[in-house]
Amino acid sequence: MKDGRHGAVLEEFLAELPPEWREPFREVGRCAMALGYTPKRTKTRHPALDFSKSRVKRTILKLERYDNGVPANGPGIRLKFYASPAYSTVFRNGVQRVIEEFGGKYTGCYGCGRCAGEPQGYRFRYPDGREIFRCGSELIRLPQVRADDVDEIKELLRVQDAYFLAQA
Repeated sequence: MKDGRHGAVLEEFLAELPPEWREPFREVGRCAMALGYTPKRTKTRHPALDFSKSRVKRTILKLERYDNGVPANGPGIRLKFYASPAYSTVFRNGVQRVIEEFGGKYTGCYGCGRCAGEPQGYRFRYPDGREIFRCGSELIRLPQVRADDVDEIKELLRVQDAYFLAQA
């Protein structure tokens, strides 16, 4: 696993978080680093770390000091997990939230050319049977992540990374 300078970047970011969030975020960040993703501070108003891997030319994870830029929301996590065939309700709700946050806009395939063959992304089915596709090129925001979600997040990262590597 990359450590040294990359581990220091993660630890500096964690020091800015409330103490109760540090260990869950450390576990998730270290998992991404173990998969070969490098943490980089973003140049945005609110501190965040993007985890990307040059071999797959993708960002898989973003740790945010403030969920959606709102300090009262606490820290937030964004990730890609569309390669996983199944995931729990908190992740399903994240996909739904992103779809509905913009009133159903920004769904479907963006036509960016990154997908080889079938579009890569999330399929969300509403109780009435409507199915909406959300492009996988963007990260899905999971506000208020609990410590109980960390193991599933790490597994979703592993599955997504394997998918990226198979596509590279």
